[in-house]
Amino acid sequence: MKTFYATILFFLFSTLTFAQKGFEFGPDFQYQSSWLINSEDMDKGADLDYKNTMQIAYGFTTSYGFAPRHGIRTGIYFSQQGQKYITSEEFLELPKAQYQTLTEYIQVPLLYRYNGDLSIANSAFLLTVGPQFGFLQSANGTFLQRKDTSATPKILKESIEPIKDAKSLYNSMDVSAHLGLGLTARFSKKWHMNALLNFNYSLQDVEKVKSPLTRKPTRNAVVGIGVSFYYLIGGPEMAGPPKMR
Repeated sequence: MKTFYATILFFLFSTLTFAQKGFEFGPDFQYQSSWLINSEDMDKGADLDYKNTMQIAYGFTTSYGFAPRHGIRTGIYFSQQGQKYITSEEFLELPKAQYQTLTEYIQVPLLYRYNGDLSIANSAFLLTVGPQFGFLQSANGTFLQRKDTSATPKILKESIEPIKDAKSLYNSMDVSAHLGLGLTARFSKKWHMNALLNFNYSLQDVEKVKSPLTRKPTRNAVVGIGVSFYYLIGGPEMAGPPKMR
């Protein structure tokens, strides 16, 4: 973990040395829908119905423009993720019972950034794409458990139980692919904002402990609306009013 933080600090320092070419930094907030996608879980039926899980992510981001429309972006985000479940009405033992797995990651994106021409207008199309590295900080939740209460005849009793050590069930690092589509807008020479619809999807299995061993991969999927505000050092001049012919 110390090596990770040292790498981030080095990258941010390196970016600052090129601030005169167009450097921006500021806070970022995202309201997001998170999912733990596993094809086996999605096929289980009434006892494991997926429920939309709304969470938040927040942090600090920096971006360096190495050309008028092109740049790189990174930052540090605290992202709340996971998955909530609910049993259906047909599940007679525990109808409409809710249980969940909730995780928190430190996310570090390393993205290519493209924006439209800000020399002719003070707002433009914005695209970000690239890898994102997630470092698991915590995991907790509850799960649906079946216990044998009698050998003959066999009786199962369902209950919702807490997960004692959920963090040990997941890999400490999650590498995901990121795509962001939206708008950048400048309010002054120094201040502007971005609004993006962001998509993130794990490139690898996020689970570490498999039971059974043949269980298919589980992946984080996140869709969110992000808003960030930036202070700009360098960069293009503000676009003026349209010229009259």
